[in-house]
Amino acid sequence: MRVGSWCVLAGLGMLGCGGVEEDVSAATGDARVQAHACAPGGTVYKVKDILPPGAPLPSPNVPVPDSLTNVQGTLYFGSDLYGDRATLWRSDGTSVGTVPVKAFIAPGPGYQGLSGFTPVGARLFFMVNASPFGRELWVSDGTGAGTRLVRDLEPGTASSSLSYLGQAGDVLTFFRNPSAGAGVSLWRSDGTEAGTFQLMAYGPDQEVSSRSLEVAGARLFTMSSTGAGTWLWRTDGTAAGTMRVKRLDAERISLSGWAHTETGVGVFTFWDSGAITEVWKTDGTPGGTVRLESFGGDVRLLGALGGHVYLSSVVGGGTALRVSRVSLAGGGKETVTTLPNRYAGQPGAWPFAQMAVRAGGKLYLSVGIGTPGPAPREVSLWVTDGTAAGTRELSRGLSTSDEWASPLFDTGAGTLLFSSNEGGTGLEPWVTDGTPERTGLVADLSPLGGSSPEAFTRVGGTVFFRAYSNTWGDALWAMPTNVACPAQERLAR
Repeated sequence: MRVGSWCVLAGLGMLGCGGVEEDVSAATGDARVQAHACAPGGTVYKVKDILPPGAPLPSPNVPVPDSLTNVQGTLYFGSDLYGDRATLWRSDGTSVGTVPVKAFIAPGPGYQGLSGFTPVGARLFFMVNASPFGRELWVSDGTGAGTRLVRDLEPGTASSSLSYLGQAGDVLTFFRNPSAGAGVSLWRSDGTEAGTFQLMAYGPDQEVSSRSLEVAGARLFTMSSTGAGTWLWRTDGTAAGTMRVKRLDAERISLSGWAHTETGVGVFTFWDSGAITEVWKTDGTPGGTVRLESFGGDVRLLGALGGHVYLSSVVGGGTALRVSRVSLAGGGKETVTTLPNRYAGQPGAWPFAQMAVRAGGKLYLSVGIGTPGPAPREVSLWVTDGTAAGTRELSRGLSTSDEWASPLFDTGAGTLLFSSNEGGTGLEPWVTDGTPERTGLVADLSPLGGSSPEAFTRVGGTVFFRAYSNTWGDALWAMPTNVACPAQERLAR
């Protein structure tokens, strides 16, 4: 049920807006919140408070709800509430339909960590430390009976050291880390004990990259060692389909970025010796894995848009951040534009690209300005269509915390969700289509200081997220993917 009237956003604040109005639906128990200025076709609402009133607040490093994941149209998430217990949840977007699937009790006190949420088909794989086992791999079909241990890889209460869970084909793949001098190994699982086994063992000197890409149904990753250099590998979840693709460098290298183009081709960057950043593309084949360009110095991958890869680098002794692009057709680099640094010359005031996301045919990036300490002095949101004329600043109110960055999220409906404190509301959800006149506050969810929305996750036509509950701790919230702002005039900066 929608209540109240829509307000008009202008300048850096709100004009004609009253307080937040709420309606409690008798059918679902959902707390509905009237949006300010945006999304006249939908509502933003609190789905459910996950923390019981008076419960110990979780650590900032273990937020609740956490690990929001879309599994074929159903939202799953976890809650680590008391240090020795955790709960797996699922939600259909209503309060009554947000229910615990299974609770886990750890063998002893300590953080057991529901983590590694990875959807494969209609199943969710995850890691948890649960009695009488140690930390192991589990799978769930969304029911208590269908949530079970996959395989006790380290028998008894000992824990398995698994990392980098990811889908390849129709199975889960993951890496099992060295123990007793053994090398890292690649494994696969179809969710059964018999279907969980090793695909490839690597030598004790081999190091796997923390980043991977899914390209053409296969999972791509790198392995490096002092003697063999760095190789790109691929796996489709079978032993026969696990193989080297191409050697990228004769030395150990550090991958600095992975991204996908709109056509599904992968792009990545790495730092080579001699302070060089190389830019590559790959379709998962030797012939389709090609170095596109190289840059001197530290150049950061922003993403791909149209027929180009976009990158950022600091220029002019920290006076500006340059946005460059490289053609996917065969290299060739050019400068798109430079973003000014209003604080140039002040102590520690170096610009840096904090985060970048492609949405609605545009590339969005958050740009921070450093300080002598760990926290940035300002973080702004920029958008580009790949031209200097189409590059503009949209907000200067993103989070300046040294522990929490404002998320940038593609709604899939041609817009970007982010969090901003512009206008003094505290960090709240904002939406933009890349134009200043259609950039605005979605809703003031916590009028007393900001709701700090994060963990945006799209499930069908709904975006779920975590934000302050106004009751106790954080809660699960939701809004439609087509949330948008009407065109309004904004005051010049």
